[in-house]
This record gives sequence, structure tokens and C-alpha cells, in this order.
Amino acid sequence: MTRYGLTRWIVSVVVFVFLTVGSRQVRAEGEETVVDDAAHTVVELLRDPDFANLEGLLDRAHGVVIVPQLIKAGFIIGGEAGRGVILAHDLDTGTWSNPAFLDVGAASIGLQIGASETQVVLAIMTDAGLEAMLAENVEVGAEASVAAGPVGAEVKAAMTSTEFNQDIYAYGTSEGLFLGVAIEGTLLIPDQDANMAYYGQAATTREIIQAGKVWNGHADQLREILRGET
Repeated sequence: MTRYGLTRWIVSVVVFVFLTVGSRQVRAEGEETVVDDAAHTVVELLRDPDFANLEGLLDRAHGVVIVPQLIKAGFIIGGEAGRGVILAHDLDTGTWSNPAFLDVGAASIGLQIGASETQVVLAIMTDAGLEAMLAENVEVGAEASVAAGPVGAEVKAAMTSTEFNQDIYAYGTSEGLFLGVAIEGTLLIPDQDANMAYYGQAATTREIIQAGKVWNGHADQLREILRGET
């Protein structure tokens, strides 16, 4: 095995471990709590003066991924794990879909020590970006371009543009501080068990956010927040 191949193998193992152990840790909260925390994450982001115009950006988004709690820890070899939701946005009606659940994980090798928690929001600005997010196992940045989201005056400039330079804009906060999110390479994996638990029947991500196969009124608050109704 080459050195490059060995590195990729190690990273894959670390991602698997963090997804298995880390997601099990946050899974105890339950699906409704994940949705509630996602709503809180968006509210907190919109309250930040740096994101005063972000609501207008979400109005033009084709979808959004929200990870209320991304736990990062490591010593030399590190990893991240969390749970999140993805929703699609109907630009014609302004309505947001019900959420589909995701497991989120990443791994890294290098000088690192300690632990942290981050809230992550991915604003999906193009059809290509949304379609990439609907794959069975998504590696962020592999099939769609991603960059740190605009803040302050940059948000207003992005709103006035007729086209977006990136398929996805990434935002992250930790203890109220904006972070430049290094999200490329992060894995997003559909959580079918969570979908089943939340909706009471099996449904894929595409069936939930595009076909509207299932519905749960508990998600109305999150949908209203994204629409700017609260």
C-alpha cells in the first residue's frame, strides 16, 4: 500500500469511528431535539449583526443543511461527528420542505489536540449543489463547489448578484464566534433510521425534501424560521 493510500485508509477508519461513536452520543437526544436545535441554530445566526442580510440569501437558496452540534476531537489524528438535517426550498412558492436527517463526519491528520463543538449551516445556492447533496454518501466539495459564506457587506453583494460563484456557502459558529469553516471533505450520510423514527415510515432524502412523501408538523417552526415568518 502506498503512503497516500495508507493515509486515505486511516482517514476512512477515523471517519467511521467518529460517525459510529460520535453520532451515537448525540443520537440519544432524539430526532425532535435535532430539529429544534437546528431551528435554534438558524435563529442565532440570523440575530448576528454580521448576518443581517442572510435572510435574503436564504430566500434565494435552493436548500440548506443545518448541523446544530458538530463535535470535533483528536490527538494527532482527529475527527468530527454530528447529526444534521437537510431541507429543500421551493423558490416559486417560498416554502421549505420537511427535514431529512444526516450523519456528519470528517477526519484529519496533523498537529491537533483538544475538543470543540461547532454549529454549521450550508446554504445551497444552485440546483447542482442541491443535486450533489442528494447522493447516497456525499463528500462536501467533491461534486459541488463550496466556500466560506459571505458576511457583512459581502452578504448584500451576494444578494444583488444574478449568479452565485459557489454552489454552497458554509457558515460556522462556536460559542457565538463566526468561524471560517473548512468543510471540504466532510461526509454527509443519509440517516434512514432517523427518518423512520421521525416520520413513522421509511423515506429517502429525495422522497422527503423533493417529493413530499412524508410530513411531520413538528418541523413547522424550523420551516417558518427559514421562511422568515418568526
